[in-house]
Amino acid sequence: MAALRHILYRRAILVYVLTIVAPTLVLLYLGLKSLQRQHDAIDALLVSNLRLSGEKLAGELQQQTGQLAGRCLREAAALELDLEHPRQVRAQLDGVRERHPIAGCFFLLEGGAVRYPLLRTPVRRQFEAYLASETPANRQKYAALFRDGENLELRVGAPEQAVAAYRRGYELAISAPLKALALSRMARCLKKLNQAKAAERAYRTLLERYADECDLAGRPYALTAGLELVPTPARRAQLYRDLVRGRWELSAEQVDYYASILRDAAPAGDATAPLPRPGQGRDPEADYLACFQFARALENAFRHQGPLRPGQVQAYAFTEGDAGYQLYYTLLPSRQGAGSKRDTLLGFSVRLKWWKEQLLPECRTRSGIKDEVRPVWKGWEAAAARQPVLEARVGLQGVLPFLELAVRPASGTVWAGRARRDLLIYSGATLLILGLLVMGVLLLTRDVSREMRLNQLRADFVSRVSHELKTPLTLIRLYGETLLEGGSFPEEERRGFYQIITRESERLTHLIDKVLTFARIERGQKQYQLREGDLGAAVACTVEVYAQYLQRRGFTLSANSAAGLPPVRFDPDGVSQALLNLLDNAVKYSGESRLVGVHLRAENSKVILEVEDHGAGIAPSEQEKIFQQFYRVPADETRGGYGLGLFLVRHVMEAHGGSVEVDSECGRGSRFRLVFPAAA
Repeated sequence: MAALRHILYRRAILVYVLTIVAPTLVLLYLGLKSLQRQHDAIDALLVSNLRLSGEKLAGELQQQTGQLAGRCLREAAALELDLEHPRQVRAQLDGVRERHPIAGCFFLLEGGAVRYPLLRTPVRRQFEAYLASETPANRQKYAALFRDGENLELRVGAPEQAVAAYRRGYELAISAPLKALALSRMARCLKKLNQAKAAERAYRTLLERYADECDLAGRPYALTAGLELVPTPARRAQLYRDLVRGRWELSAEQVDYYASILRDAAPAGDATAPLPRPGQGRDPEADYLACFQFARALENAFRHQGPLRPGQVQAYAFTEGDAGYQLYYTLLPSRQGAGSKRDTLLGFSVRLKWWKEQLLPECRTRSGIKDEVRPVWKGWEAAAARQPVLEARVGLQGVLPFLELAVRPASGTVWAGRARRDLLIYSGATLLILGLLVMGVLLLTRDVSREMRLNQLRADFVSRVSHELKTPLTLIRLYGETLLEGGSFPEEERRGFYQIITRESERLTHLIDKVLTFARIERGQKQYQLREGDLGAAVACTVEVYAQYLQRRGFTLSANSAAGLPPVRFDPDGVSQALLNLLDNAVKYSGESRLVGVHLRAENSKVILEVEDHGAGIAPSEQEKIFQQFYRVPADETRGGYGLGLFLVRHVMEAHGGSVEVDSECGRGSRFRLVFPAAA
């Protein structure tokens, strides 16, 4: 029968899955796929619109960038640029850059070689240029004294006489560059003569009066004199900052040389010592060091694209490492390339930061594009890899070809997110329905499993009860037939027969009472007549009756009741049945111990009835389960019983508005407490 029920329950679950769950899932799947196709179609249309917007913006950017670059180059090409005076060239081009923020680093190319910014130190012939500004008399005197000093110092090896010649030249009424030149030669000779203090005074005068003047090699005296002295850390740091910020017009070779000396001479932990990376200045794409880096990349990668007429603007782009450059250049008129048969090209690199932050938003507004646009490195997929987004990539072919425009729908666009929102809502509803279906399957499975388990327990209960009924009935019948045969039995033996028949009758009555009570509880027909009274008297009566049974079994019953107990509303039969069940369990599980205790006391407006034994005890993991119907501790199944005693005890206490508690420890016994609320 149980096997048949098991098959029927399994079939019910299968029918539920096939008729409700499976069709629902199929419909949900088809609806989701249809919604996904709609979403993909809308996304494709949206991406197409985004691409059109991006192409429109790219065209506008190309046009605006070309126009701005042409204006900038025409103004720069009109300048009189004299490469013999690079400081003046830088000042002139910086003025153009201030008026045209599109320009980053300017450059001059001659025969494919970079002439500006200076990468290599040029051979300087400035002595005659210095003399040219003097009066003929001073020019002749200074030249003679200077050459005498050089001859005495370098050829004859007479630094003392050379100092005198240089000093006479220094005392002439001449320009600052010539005075600084004579003073620097005096300091050098004094150092050779080991006149340290005199040499230090000369170098300090150079540093204080002629710091920004340059020697014949184009080196500023602030650096040459500053390094000859022993500078303080603060002074060395200041020299370093002046060097890398472009205080002097030097070549890239000179900057690298002096930067390495100042960096190596810096003390450990000096935060000013490390060489700043290009792009760390106030103008990241046009600062002093960045222009040198750009010039090196330009000389390596630039290839002139065919013939070019003066005034014609040509665009060129290249990448070097992780940097990209967009150039615009033009051919200078021949008058500015005088003295050379090679073409001179003037150009600049586009300032990308300004292009991204200023020109791009302006062109986006001018084109009426409301979508979000940002430039990204071509082929860069990091953003798309992190999260799926609607985005169109548009290349910039005519300008900045190493960049792409990433175009996305504006965050406030309603229609752009409608399909995605619908998909999310539908997906959420699908998951909710799926969850409810799965929950229904689980609940059905749990209920079926519970019903199957309960049926199995009922079957076991019927089997155990049948066995329990069979034993007393067999004994009663056996001893009854023995007495009916009329044999001559001694009075004491006959009395023993009567006691066995009586004991088994009591056992049979007790078992039948439990079964009938349980049946009434299951049908909801069990009722208790609660009356206010003295719980102690009812407990004492039950203990007195059961004490004789315990004595016959060899047990000692210890009972005590506190005085002045408050009245309790209770049903005498129900309390007696609960107490007898607890006493019966105490006897059954006492083990070697033969002591059972019953205690009645009051505590916090409650009356507590305790039954304790000193037997096997109950494991903590089993203490919550023992009050379930038909449940028996697995290790104690050999002791008999049918799993109803404690279930009936709990039912009785719940009907009285109280509770049953257990305090047990394996090997030390158990204490069951029946807690009754005192009558108000």
